[in-house]
Amino acid sequence: MEQTVFLRKEHHFLSSELYFNFCGFSKTMPFHSFGPAIRQHFVLHIILDGEGVYSVNQQKYHLKKGDLFLIRPGDQTFYRSDVTNPWVYAWLSFGGKEAKELIKHSPFKENEYTFRSNQLVDYSQLILACFDYAPDTLLNEIKLNELLYRFFEKLLVDGGKNHLSTPQNISRLTIEAIEYIQAHATEELTIQEVADALSVNRSHLSRTFHENIGVSVKEWLLGIRINRAAFLLLMSDDSVENIAFQSGFHSLVVFSRIFKKKTGETPTAYRKRASQKQHTNLSLESIMELLEQQAIVGRAT
Repeated sequence: MEQTVFLRKEHHFLSSELYFNFCGFSKTMPFHSFGPAIRQHFVLHIILDGEGVYSVNQQKYHLKKGDLFLIRPGDQTFYRSDVTNPWVYAWLSFGGKEAKELIKHSPFKENEYTFRSNQLVDYSQLILACFDYAPDTLLNEIKLNELLYRFFEKLLVDGGKNHLSTPQNISRLTIEAIEYIQAHATEELTIQEVADALSVNRSHLSRTFHENIGVSVKEWLLGIRINRAAFLLLMSDDSVENIAFQSGFHSLVVFSRIFKKKTGETPTAYRKRASQKQHTNLSLESIMELLEQQAIVGRAT
């Protein structure tokens, strides 16, 4: 669960080599989580306060205020806020052929996923500035792309350090379970079927998975389905019923009930929230005040 303010680019006028997708700020609730999910674009998070865990590529990182973490396209990731000191973070999503090249020359080069910086205010101010260009016009798209280049200019010269703590490895069994669940998430899949496919005892699988990830196999499978549905609700014009079936739910009624239980909103209300009112001329102080005023929702990013 989180309180959030965000901006999403509905469509692009230009075929840019580097382009803005969306950005925002969130004040998360204890144990707020996102994932497991696979992104189509880069998403960079800047942790402004609190602590949490980020899991990617068989490793788990414990991150806190001052840390940045990168989600690469195609990587399956999962992250969760701490129960006593949950995250407050900003995020920025981008894509294009130049994005990959720029990342190679940033602190995230050579498959680095985390980075520690003392430039949080500068990064946050650039993300804040994006909200001034919310209307979907060609000029605003140019402005957003300009801000994105300025963000990378800051990132490329940042004198911070990559994460110094040793990430915790995730067991091979857990990785195989994650891969199998991802491949069959839209089917009528049970925990026993996952265990049988991996030739292991169900109890052993459940125990190992929970020790490594912090959630049950059932919760992980449901997370994949809900996050896929949420992505399609925001990024496509398909009907709610079609999205339910594309996400592994074989009943619209069941999908709607579970979606509301997990996010606090119906699928239709969740989709509608993406077109919420615009916010301009914001400061970091006003963002924090605005976050306090927002309704608590299940997830945003």
